[in-house]
Amino acid sequence: MKIVVYGAGVMAQYVKESVINSGNEFVGFVDPLGNGDFKNLKENNVHFDAIIDFSYFSLLEDVLEAGINKKVPVLIATTGHSEAQIKEIEEASKKIPIIKATNTSVGVNIVNEIVAFATRLLKDFDIEIVEKHHNRKIDAPSGTANTLLEIVKENLDNDGKDYRIVYGREGHSKRVEKEIGVHSIRGGNIVGEHTVIYAKNDEIIEIKHEALSRKMFSDGAVKATEFLFGKKAGLYTMKDVLGL
Repeated sequence: MKIVVYGAGVMAQYVKESVINSGNEFVGFVDPLGNGDFKNLKENNVHFDAIIDFSYFSLLEDVLEAGINKKVPVLIATTGHSEAQIKEIEEASKKIPIIKATNTSVGVNIVNEIVAFATRLLKDFDIEIVEKHHNRKIDAPSGTANTLLEIVKENLDNDGKDYRIVYGREGHSKRVEKEIGVHSIRGGNIVGEHTVIYAKNDEIIEIKHEALSRKMFSDGAVKATEFLFGKKAGLYTMKDVLGL
């Protein structure tokens, strides 16, 4: 399979390595700033069988257009998309197979399942979500933290509608009973760490995932792209890829 990668940053370099190591063919990087092999795919007659997007949410339209024009699957691993952009992805998935993944790590997606189960058992515990990333990350909270928040809410009574979401804390008011805290830390070269904390009285339960290398994300991205190849149009998830 010939794979083209949107983006030319550190993560994209890992993806190139994973594509080659998986026995697939790396076609090149697409970067409008000129840091890749192509500034765009409109003006270049490039043959490819799939797209992996690790660029910026602002390039979404270019990514989707390239996928639709070539009728090839697209893995979108970029985060920070607006609600309007999410709808664009949903519309595009009626024409081509797409995965929109906030995290392509196998471990993180298994943690998502564990958090869903734990939340159903620990509804009366205080719940907090903490994520840590390097100082160059643009969006906060991370896409993975937002996914964890949605999973927590879905597994609370009334789908969490009775809960207040608090992003960080300051001031002098105490934590209320039905509240979920979400906290973002940015510093150094932290690859990625996500923790869901359940606390009540004298006990604390933590579910944590720590990324030690970006390679886990790139390997997962290639695995997901291989899953998409040959699939009919539709919006798939990492759960489909992993059979969860």
